[in-house]
Amino acid sequence: MFEDKWLTLEELVAHLKDNLSDEVVRTRLKGIDKFGNDIPKADAWMKWVGDHYSDSIHALGKNTRGGQYLAGVYSNTSHTHFGGLINATPNGRRAGETFASGFAPENGADKRGSTALINSMNRIDFKKFANGINFNIKLDASSYDCDDGKSALGSMYKVYFKRHGMQVQANMLDPKILIEARDNPELHPNLLIRVSGYSAYFNDLSPEMQDEVISRSSNGAEQ
Repeated sequence: MFEDKWLTLEELVAHLKDNLSDEVVRTRLKGIDKFGNDIPKADAWMKWVGDHYSDSIHALGKNTRGGQYLAGVYSNTSHTHFGGLINATPNGRRAGETFASGFAPENGADKRGSTALINSMNRIDFKKFANGINFNIKLDASSYDCDDGKSALGSMYKVYFKRHGMQVQANMLDPKILIEARDNPELHPNLLIRVSGYSAYFNDLSPEMQDEVISRSSNGAEQ
C-alpha cells in the first residue's frame, strides 16, 4: 500500500486508531495478498517473521533445566483471548477480533483452496520449530465423502509431508452443524472438534471460542 501510495503511514495509523471505521480502507487492507494463497511474496514475509522469532528464541541459550530453548507456534485458545485485548491491525482486523490460530492463515484469508494453502505452508522451514506447531485446515466434508474425495485428501497430505510438512489437523464438519450446536446444544452433545492443538467437545467451549471455530470453518454459511 505504501508502494502504491494510496495510503501513508500517518493515514494508516489514524485509521487504526479509528478502528478501521472506513469500510473502503478496511476492504483494501483485507484485500492485500495474504499468507496461505500460494503467493511467494506474501509467504516470504510469513517465513521471515517465523525465522526471526525462532532465531530470537534460540539466542536465549539454555533454559532452567539445561536444555536449549526451542521455538514453537501453537495458540490453544490464546489467539481468541489476546485478540480481544488488541486494537485494530493493518491486515484489516478490527479491535477485539481473533488472531490466526497457530501457524495458519487468519480466518478467511486463504481464498485459493487447500492446495494453495498447502503450498504456502511448505515454504516454512519447520526445522526451526522443534517445540511444535499447530496447522489448522478447514475442509468441506461434502467434498471428501466419496472414494475420489478421500483419495484426493490422502494425496494432498502425502505431498505436504513429502515436502517436510510438520503437522496438520483438520476439521471436516458442515459449518451448519456447528451453528446448530451453538444455538441448540442438546442437538449435538457429542460433537468433537479440533480447536488449536487439542480436541474438545464443542459444547464445552466458551461462546467466543465457538464463534471463532464457526468463523474458521465457514465459507458463506449463515451465522
